[in-house]
Amino acid sequence: MSLNLFGYKNIREKVEQEKKWMQNNFADCPVRYDPEAAWRENAVICRLSLLAQYCETFGIYQILSREFNDSLAVEIKMLGLDSVLAVGAGGGELAAALRRRGIDPVAADDFSGPAPARLRPGDGLPEKMDYRAALDRFKPQLVICSWMPAGADWTVDFRATASVRAYMLIGVEEIMPGGDEPGWRSRVLKEPNKWSLCRLDLGVDFEKPDLWWRHSKVIICERI
Repeated sequence: MSLNLFGYKNIREKVEQEKKWMQNNFADCPVRYDPEAAWRENAVICRLSLLAQYCETFGIYQILSREFNDSLAVEIKMLGLDSVLAVGAGGGELAAALRRRGIDPVAADDFSGPAPARLRPGDGLPEKMDYRAALDRFKPQLVICSWMPAGADWTVDFRATASVRAYMLIGVEEIMPGGDEPGWRSRVLKEPNKWSLCRLDLGVDFEKPDLWWRHSKVIICERI
């Protein structure tokens, strides 16, 4: 975001204004997150000097967008798997975005942390249960996990679930479980990855969505 986007004269003025917005939880901040907005509109969030505080206030980890949601839905449909489970689903925004695109995932979260109150009316909250209980109950063919807790490795249980043919991981590559496991192969989903934005992408160039240096990656692991 250039300094003159909101009429700033310098960086100091920009930071001071954002601090004022933060004092009332960004209620009067003109930057509004909409998980169905165009990528460029939501990329403005990443040009806030107080990006981390903004995302913490609104419970944002992955910054969804119309293009990201569209491309992820295309990849899921190409897999041809019947049952989809989103675990660690938070407020359920990603699951809701997929439902609007003809995919009907079950969403589950143990709600160990506060869920962001940013769902559209009628979308509903995820099922309240941990990911292991959800795997056992719903027996999915595809599991989607966005921003697995740091230090955790749920993929062991994904692979141990007989019904699971594939799982998708969205998050910071450096802290995601890595490497191909015996009987599985992984690959980056290039089109969703192109549109991936997250709470760590401070200063992203929102004119160039094809730059891959951003932090959050989209990876699929498939059973061989």
